[in-house]
Amino acid sequence: MKKTVVGLAWALVILVWIVIFGYKAVGDPSLKEWTIAVTAGALALEAAFWITAAALGITLLQSRKAVFRFLASPFRRNG
Repeated sequence: MKKTVVGLAWALVILVWIVIFGYKAVGDPSLKEWTIAVTAGALALEAAFWITAAALGITLLQSRKAVFRFLASPFRRNG
């Protein structure tokens, strides 16, 4: 699930930047329009970085939890 979410986030970033460069190539955007387009692309990129960081953080916490559970298992009572 995490890989899918991260993959979709980065696919969206790639799509946004393809559209931005297509807009630059096909249209003749003014400085204001170009600034808005690049800002939107930068925000999409920033969101993808944060989504990736969150997925890595969740993975780290889950793996740490599993390691501590394994290490503590000999010291727990079995019922």
